[in-house]
Amino acid sequence: MQHRGEIIENIVRKSGISLSILAAKMGLSRNTLYNRFKEKNLSYDFILTLGTVIHYNFSLEFPEITSDTTFPEDARAELWKLEKKYKMLLEKYNKLLKFLLKKSQDADQHALHKKIKDFINSSAF
Repeated sequence: MQHRGEIIENIVRKSGISLSILAAKMGLSRNTLYNRFKEKNLSYDFILTLGTVIHYNFSLEFPEITSDTTFPEDARAELWKLEKKYKMLLEKYNKLLKFLLKKSQDADQHALHKKIKDFINSSAF
C-alpha cells in the first residue's frame, strides 16, 4: 500500500509553497502538518483539502480518490473543520481535567481528587 503522507509531502515540497504558510492556510500548526506527512493511511478528505489549498489534483496519484468522494467538496471541507474543532475541544477538555486533578491534590480536597481520578479512569478516551 502507498504511504499517502510521503506522497503528498513530496508533492507539497516540489510545489515550493512554504510549509509554514501552508499550515496556516489549513488552520494547522507546522508540527501537525509534519505529523500528517508521517501518516501512512492519511484520509482522502485531508488530501483533497490540501489539494484545494495548493491547487493540485491528487487524483493523479490516488485514482481511487474520485470514487471515495461521496460528499460534495463543501461538505468534505466542513467535516474536516468539525474534526479539527472536535480535536481541539478534546485537548482542552483533557487539559482541564489535568488542571482539576492537580488543584484537587490540596490537603482539603482529597474526596474531589478521588472523584476526578475515578472519572478519568472510567472515561473511554
